[in-house]
Amino acid sequence: MHALHSDLLAAWAERPSGLPDRAVHGDAWPGNIVRTANGVLMMDLEHFSIGPPEWDLVSTAVRAKTTGAVSAREYTRFCAVYGYDVTAWEGYPVLARARELRMVTYAAQHAIGNTEWRSQAQFRIDCLRGRSGPRPWSWKGIL
Repeated sequence: MHALHSDLLAAWAERPSGLPDRAVHGDAWPGNIVRTANGVLMMDLEHFSIGPPEWDLVSTAVRAKTTGAVSAREYTRFCAVYGYDVTAWEGYPVLARARELRMVTYAAQHAIGNTEWRSQAQFRIDCLRGRSGPRPWSWKGIL
């Protein structure tokens, strides 16, 4: 995992240019969106910053392409609404692998105190190490 992290640091610095930087949530996934009578609200803003919008978009793409949590139909609709498919961008693999590593370390962190999650954390590690076949890997939710 350390080697993957080092590789990703270098690849991030050399990633191809994409959309212009703008406000990004930093942890854009459905769990951080609340629908209210007045519309949709984003929560959990501690990672809010200015940066590549692809970072927010890759979260949904990874849920479709890596974890299988978003269906192909849902992902197609997401891209149509947003007007951009981040998986078509040549920098997608770098951001996707960074998001996957983040999801693995998150699972490992929570597995320390919860034996039910240890197998899921190990499964995610095995996936990144190439021991679990091609994507999507059908990762289960943590928390």
